Amino acid sequence: MRGTWGGLTLGALAAMALGAAPASATPALTSYVETRMGTDEGAADFGTGGGAGATFPGAVAPFGMLQVSPDTDPSLRNPAGGYTYSDQRIKGFSLTHISGAGCAGLGDVPLLPTTAAIDRSPAKLASYDVEPKYVAGFTHEGEVAGPGDYRVRLDPGPQEMRAELTANVRAGALRFTFPKGSNGSVLVNPGGSQMGNELAEVHVDPERREISGVVVSGAFCSAYNRYRLHFVARFDRPFTASGTWKRQDLRRGGRDVRDVSLTPQVAIVTNQYKRVAGLPDQLPGNPSTGAQAGGYATFDTREGEAVTARVAISSVSIDGARRNLDAGASEPFDALRAAARRAWERQLGKVRVGGGTDEQRRLLYTSLYHAMVMPSVFSDVDGRYRGMDGRIHQAEGFTKMANVSGWDTYRAQMPLMALLAPRQASDLVSSLLADHRESGHLPKWSLREGHTNVMVGDPADLLIAGAHAFGARDFDARAALRAMVDGATTYGIARNGRYVQRAGLADYLRLGYVGYERNTSTIVQTIAPETVWGTSATTLEYALADFGIARLAKALGDGETCATFARRSANWRNVLDPVSQIMRPRLAGTGAFLRGDPPGGELGFVEGSAAQYTWFVPHDVAGLVDALGGRDAARAKLDFFLSKRNDGVHSGHAFLGNEPTLHTPYLYDWLGAPARGAEAVRGAMLELYRPTAGGFPGNDDLGAMSSWWVFGALGMHPSVPGTGVLTLASPLFPRTQLRLAGGTVDIRAPKASAGTPYVVRATKGGKRLSRAWLSYDELAKGAKLRFDLSADPGQRWATGAGAAPPSYGGAAACTAP
Repeated sequence: MRGTWGGLTLGALAAMALGAAPASATPALTSYVETRMGTDEGAADFGTGGGAGATFPGAVAPFGMLQVSPDTDPSLRNPAGGYTYSDQRIKGFSLTHISGAGCAGLGDVPLLPTTAAIDRSPAKLASYDVEPKYVAGFTHEGEVAGPGDYRVRLDPGPQEMRAELTANVRAGALRFTFPKGSNGSVLVNPGGSQMGNELAEVHVDPERREISGVVVSGAFCSAYNRYRLHFVARFDRPFTASGTWKRQDLRRGGRDVRDVSLTPQVAIVTNQYKRVAGLPDQLPGNPSTGAQAGGYATFDTREGEAVTARVAISSVSIDGARRNLDAGASEPFDALRAAARRAWERQLGKVRVGGGTDEQRRLLYTSLYHAMVMPSVFSDVDGRYRGMDGRIHQAEGFTKMANVSGWDTYRAQMPLMALLAPRQASDLVSSLLADHRESGHLPKWSLREGHTNVMVGDPADLLIAGAHAFGARDFDARAALRAMVDGATTYGIARNGRYVQRAGLADYLRLGYVGYERNTSTIVQTIAPETVWGTSATTLEYALADFGIARLAKALGDGETCATFARRSANWRNVLDPVSQIMRPRLAGTGAFLRGDPPGGELGFVEGSAAQYTWFVPHDVAGLVDALGGRDAARAKLDFFLSKRNDGVHSGHAFLGNEPTLHTPYLYDWLGAPARGAEAVRGAMLELYRPTAGGFPGNDDLGAMSSWWVFGALGMHPSVPGTGVLTLASPLFPRTQLRLAGGTVDIRAPKASAGTPYVVRATKGGKRLSRAWLSYDELAKGAKLRFDLSADPGQRWATGAGAAPPSYGGAAACTAP
């Protein structure tokens, strides 16, 4: 059956949960989406953020400001998402979440309905959670999860409550239905953010039927980043009682309360990492010292009436949150939920498929959904937002976006976003430029108004170049190029989050690589952002980022800048050991390579091994192939490498559950063996992913892995970051339509199935296509593609001279398409 979870359709589950008869109708695309996919462990924990997808199941609009979702207790198997499918208790429904990250963060302002008496402070001693008496039980039999729509039965039995969540771009709503004969209350806990709070401030206003306030939190990946969030929750019914709490002090009738952390969060975070790293000068401190304050409202629910809380947030002010609320959540709850579904239906409808199995459709539309949850709208309805300089700014001509996992998303998510949501992709680039204006630096991994030093390289260059290459160009491209060149030539430390854009820049400019003497771990990089995690991986990332700068310069007609950065993009050669033909750490002092670590070693690399990073030269594959001994030798090495597809970090084989090797199956297109690549892509798609709670091979990383899956289903992949090159494998569905801004791309593959990944013949516009790649420009105004597929691996399609995708070594970066 379509849109199933445990054998039941979402519509049937909704009927069971709400006591209505299921409607019989053709399933909408939203019915295929399993928002709970990724909320439990689906793979081994290889040390890159856990074995779960780190997603959340709650309500969010496409690229929405709020992510209203349940947080379960204890959520040990999916802490970053806040909800673990195997848990049985819910401790709140918070207003912000990160989708797919490997670290906990956000989870701000949990709301929780309860029928328990508010007879003491709900704050749990030495915690940012509430007392266990208020935490509610739940089962999946009473749960429905779909795009913009989450529903659950709490404490099933005589005292059962129901919670329903929905959200649009800047506001959300939570409807709680209490049992008859009870006094229902709603707890609002601004001290309950995932990483604790430096500040929790609450205002209870019975006349306005509002609870509002401010939170200050941060410490994403336990780093120095900070953010300030204002919120408002407006209820549709009068309060019969209300009050506040501060730590263990309950204040009945209280209206205003404020608590500040006993220990600054920076000290808490630093001490946590000092303990892990074994560094000296350890000080006491843990998240239990965070601010604890909240408010509550009680309602007359003796007739079992529902209570609806309309909610909004703002980085600017409580009044900003009110304006967002007034603009976005004035309709009845059911109308808001219907609008959320329509918004997702429109977004998902940009990709329509025919044929395929039910499971394949669920994987496609769930992946497409997760690819468009983030980045998040950040500016208020009036265009104001808090910038990286802490000041209030006005977004002129664009919507400010935030929550950008650049290292992950430049590879596939940004190209997909540029294709299917070019306005939002352009807004994102304009937002990166605003970050540069306000802080002096382009971000690597930004969270709300804060820089973080999470991950490595300089991925903003590739986000910007990739957006432009795939047609999202409604931004100041020349200002973008200036910002990119600035970050690639000038070292500096931002006050915001103690952020360093290119920490290894001095070595890189002097030597053409980052010396191993500067190598450190992710833990130490968090404490000392001036250090470099994975010097050889960082060198390869810098070289690729330089290539992105060159390509944007080429597009803008700036030949001098293109030539300069094209030369720098060849720096990958400086960490390829010519003796072992493998990427290695290299000393700055002597220039010697460190050859003691095995190919599966991680010394000098980031979430990957030397063998895995040896293939990380996507912009100059021809040059890499020559350096590895030629096409035959490289093909034999790639065969061995992909003989295991998800072997983890410390391996000489592929790790397709994480980003650095995602492009490797498509390298066969350069090696005259596209059939082998198509087989590897298809195998990874259908073996590593399932539309279940444990359905990801690792963290989704804000849609990065989901975007890779969507491109795989289309039979193509943006394998050369910073360009519009799409390398080809084979479509999964017999019929696919992509609705781009300039026209429709119609893809036909009549014999497509799980067992027919090999291309016999391909055409574009009825004319034979004998090369293993296409460009964005060939698709931008619409195109008709056809692939004849087979189960026979001995195909010769696209193996001849001139069939390989372009390589951009040397001057080709400034001349090749």
